[in-house]
Amino acid sequence: MNSLVTLGLALGMSAAALAGDTSTTTSYTPAPSASPSLWNWFAGGSVGYLIDNEEAYYTLHAGLKLAESGPITHSLFLEGAYAEFDESFLTTDVIPVTLNYKLDYNINDRFSVYGGVGLGAAFVDTEVGPFSDDSVEFTAQAFVGVGYDVTSNFQIYTGARYIWVDDSEIFNVPVDIGDDVGVELGLRFKF
Repeated sequence: MNSLVTLGLALGMSAAALAGDTSTTTSYTPAPSASPSLWNWFAGGSVGYLIDNEEAYYTLHAGLKLAESGPITHSLFLEGAYAEFDESFLTTDVIPVTLNYKLDYNINDRFSVYGGVGLGAAFVDTEVGPFSDDSVEFTAQAFVGVGYDVTSNFQIYTGARYIWVDDSEIFNVPVDIGDDVGVELGLRFKF
Protein backbone atom coordinates (compact mmCIF):
# COMPACT_ATOMS: atom_id res chain seq x y z
CA MET A 1 0.00 0.00 0.00
CA ASN A 2 2.90 2.30 0.77
CA SER A 3 4.19 1.97 -2.76
CA LEU A 4 0.75 2.86 -4.19
CA VAL A 5 0.59 6.02 -2.08
CA THR A 6 4.13 6.94 -3.07
CA LEU A 7 3.33 6.35 -6.75
CA GLY A 8 0.15 8.45 -6.47
CA LEU A 9 2.01 11.32 -4.79
CA ALA A 10 4.74 11.21 -7.42
CA LEU A 11 2.20 11.34 -10.26
CA GLY A 12 0.26 14.14 -8.58
CA MET A 13 3.37 16.24 -8.00
CA SER A 14 4.59 15.77 -11.57
CA ALA A 15 1.17 16.75 -12.92
CA ALA A 16 1.17 19.86 -10.72
CA ALA A 17 4.65 20.75 -11.93
CA LEU A 18 3.56 20.48 -15.56
CA ALA A 19 0.34 22.45 -14.98
CA GLY A 20 2.23 25.73 -14.68
CA ASP A 21 2.14 28.57 -17.21
CA THR A 22 2.05 27.02 -20.66
CA SER A 23 1.83 30.15 -22.78
CA THR A 24 3.90 30.05 -25.90
CA THR A 25 4.78 32.92 -28.12
CA THR A 26 4.40 32.58 -31.84
CA SER A 27 5.58 35.14 -34.28
CA TYR A 28 4.24 35.70 -37.77
CA THR A 29 6.76 36.12 -40.53
CA PRO A 30 5.21 36.97 -43.90
CA ALA A 31 6.43 35.08 -46.91
CA PRO A 32 8.89 37.04 -49.02
CA SER A 33 7.25 38.79 -51.94
CA ALA A 34 7.69 37.03 -55.21
CA SER A 35 10.15 38.72 -57.47
CA PRO A 36 9.42 38.87 -61.19
CA SER A 37 10.53 35.63 -62.72
CA LEU A 38 10.41 34.14 -66.16
CA TRP A 39 7.02 32.66 -65.27
CA ASN A 40 5.38 36.12 -65.12
CA TRP A 41 6.24 37.08 -68.70
CA PHE A 42 3.99 36.85 -71.74
CA ALA A 43 4.31 37.41 -75.50
CA GLY A 44 1.90 37.35 -78.39
CA GLY A 45 0.52 38.95 -81.48
CA SER A 46 -2.67 39.77 -83.32
CA VAL A 47 -4.17 40.44 -86.71
CA GLY A 48 -6.72 43.21 -86.98
CA TYR A 49 -8.77 45.35 -89.31
CA LEU A 50 -8.95 49.16 -89.20
CA ILE A 51 -12.57 50.10 -89.84
CA ASP A 52 -12.20 53.66 -91.21
CA ASN A 53 -9.11 53.01 -93.34
CA GLU A 54 -10.31 49.55 -94.41
CA GLU A 55 -6.82 48.12 -93.99
CA ALA A 56 -5.31 45.22 -92.04
CA TYR A 57 -2.87 45.73 -89.18
CA TYR A 58 -0.54 43.37 -87.32
CA THR A 59 0.83 43.55 -83.77
CA LEU A 60 3.51 41.85 -81.66
CA HIS A 61 3.87 42.37 -77.92
CA ALA A 62 5.87 41.22 -74.90
CA GLY A 63 5.20 42.11 -71.30
CA LEU A 64 5.21 41.37 -67.61
CA LYS A 65 2.41 40.60 -65.18
CA LEU A 66 3.04 43.10 -62.36
CA ALA A 67 0.50 42.15 -59.71
CA GLU A 68 -2.42 39.85 -59.10
CA SER A 69 -5.12 40.39 -56.48
CA GLY A 70 -8.02 37.98 -56.54
CA PRO A 71 -9.53 38.01 -60.03
CA ILE A 72 -7.66 41.19 -61.09
CA THR A 73 -4.27 41.21 -62.83
CA HIS A 74 -2.16 44.28 -63.70
CA SER A 75 0.33 44.09 -66.59
CA LEU A 76 2.73 46.28 -68.56
CA PHE A 77 3.76 45.43 -72.10
CA LEU A 78 5.60 46.85 -75.08
CA GLU A 79 3.78 46.55 -78.39
CA GLY A 80 4.73 47.18 -81.98
CA ALA A 81 2.20 47.33 -84.80
CA TYR A 82 2.30 47.70 -88.57
CA ALA A 83 -0.27 49.10 -90.99
CA GLU A 84 0.04 50.15 -94.63
CA PHE A 85 -2.31 52.65 -96.28
CA ASP A 86 -2.48 52.74 -100.07
CA GLU A 87 -4.03 55.56 -102.06
CA SER A 88 -3.82 55.83 -105.84
CA PHE A 89 -0.31 57.32 -105.92
CA LEU A 90 0.49 57.51 -102.20
CA THR A 91 1.67 54.74 -99.85
CA THR A 92 2.03 55.32 -96.11
CA ASP A 93 3.50 52.83 -93.64
CA VAL A 94 2.75 53.44 -89.96
CA ILE A 95 4.61 51.56 -87.23
CA PRO A 96 3.36 52.55 -83.77
CA VAL A 97 5.41 51.39 -80.77
CA THR A 98 3.64 51.81 -77.42
CA LEU A 99 4.11 51.05 -73.74
CA ASN A 100 0.76 49.77 -72.47
CA TYR A 101 -0.96 49.16 -69.15
CA LYS A 102 -3.53 46.34 -69.12
CA LEU A 103 -6.01 45.29 -66.43
CA ASP A 104 -7.48 41.76 -66.68
CA TYR A 105 -10.53 40.61 -64.74
CA ASN A 106 -10.94 36.81 -64.58
CA ILE A 107 -14.61 35.87 -64.93
CA ASN A 108 -13.85 32.19 -64.28
CA ASP A 109 -10.99 29.71 -64.84
CA ARG A 110 -11.05 30.21 -68.63
CA PHE A 111 -12.61 33.57 -69.53
CA SER A 112 -11.37 37.07 -68.74
CA VAL A 113 -12.16 40.60 -69.85
CA TYR A 114 -9.45 43.21 -70.24
CA GLY A 115 -8.93 46.88 -70.90
CA GLY A 116 -5.99 49.21 -71.08
CA VAL A 117 -4.23 52.24 -72.49
CA GLY A 118 -0.90 52.91 -74.18
CA LEU A 119 1.38 55.78 -75.19
CA GLY A 120 4.28 55.83 -77.59
CA ALA A 121 5.66 56.90 -80.95
CA ALA A 122 4.53 56.13 -84.48
CA PHE A 123 7.11 55.89 -87.24
CA VAL A 124 5.46 57.19 -90.41
CA ASP A 125 6.97 56.59 -93.87
CA THR A 126 5.24 58.03 -96.94
CA GLU A 127 6.10 57.40 -100.58
CA VAL A 128 4.76 59.46 -103.47
CA GLY A 129 6.00 57.96 -106.70
CA PRO A 130 9.82 57.90 -106.52
CA PHE A 131 9.95 60.29 -103.53
CA SER A 132 9.70 59.37 -99.86
CA ASP A 133 9.72 61.11 -96.50
CA ASP A 134 9.39 59.95 -92.91
CA SER A 135 8.59 61.31 -89.47
CA VAL A 136 8.08 60.21 -85.88
CA GLU A 137 4.78 61.19 -84.24
CA PHE A 138 3.15 60.82 -80.83
CA THR A 139 0.55 58.04 -80.60
CA ALA A 140 -1.98 56.88 -78.01
CA GLN A 141 -4.40 54.00 -77.81
CA ALA A 142 -7.11 52.44 -75.66
CA PHE A 143 -8.28 48.82 -75.94
CA VAL A 144 -10.83 46.35 -74.54
CA GLY A 145 -11.49 42.68 -75.17
CA VAL A 146 -12.19 39.15 -74.03
CA GLY A 147 -9.64 36.38 -73.49
CA TYR A 148 -10.06 32.60 -73.40
CA ASP A 149 -7.36 30.47 -71.74
CA VAL A 150 -7.01 27.33 -73.86
CA THR A 151 -4.40 26.10 -71.36
CA SER A 152 -2.73 27.80 -68.40
CA ASN A 153 0.01 29.03 -70.78
CA PHE A 154 -1.91 29.77 -74.00
CA GLN A 155 -4.65 32.35 -74.54
CA ILE A 156 -6.78 33.36 -77.53
CA TYR A 157 -8.21 36.87 -77.35
CA THR A 158 -10.40 39.18 -79.38
CA GLY A 159 -10.91 42.86 -78.88
CA ALA A 160 -11.24 46.37 -80.18
CA ARG A 161 -8.85 49.28 -80.00
CA TYR A 162 -8.95 52.99 -80.63
CA ILE A 163 -5.65 54.34 -81.94
CA TRP A 164 -4.67 57.96 -82.52
CA VAL A 165 -1.55 59.24 -84.29
CA ASP A 166 -0.59 62.92 -84.20
CA ASP A 167 -0.55 64.87 -87.45
CA SER A 168 2.54 64.40 -89.56
CA GLU A 169 4.39 66.60 -92.00
CA ILE A 170 5.49 64.96 -95.22
CA PHE A 171 7.46 67.00 -97.77
CA ASN A 172 6.66 70.07 -95.61
CA VAL A 173 2.94 69.50 -96.17
CA PRO A 174 0.76 68.74 -93.11
CA VAL A 175 -0.79 65.27 -93.28
CA ASP A 176 -3.66 64.23 -91.00
CA ILE A 177 -3.01 60.62 -90.04
CA GLY A 178 -5.72 60.86 -87.41
CA ASP A 179 -7.46 58.09 -85.56
CA ASP A 180 -9.16 54.79 -86.25
CA VAL A 181 -10.91 51.91 -84.54
CA GLY A 182 -9.73 48.37 -85.12
CA VAL A 183 -11.02 44.91 -84.29
CA GLU A 184 -8.56 42.06 -83.78
CA LEU A 185 -7.96 38.42 -83.01
CA GLY A 186 -4.76 37.35 -81.27
CA LEU A 187 -2.75 34.71 -79.42
CA ARG A 188 -0.79 35.13 -76.20
CA PHE A 189 1.75 32.76 -74.61
CA LYS A 190 2.37 32.98 -70.87
CA PHE A 191 5.82 31.86 -69.73
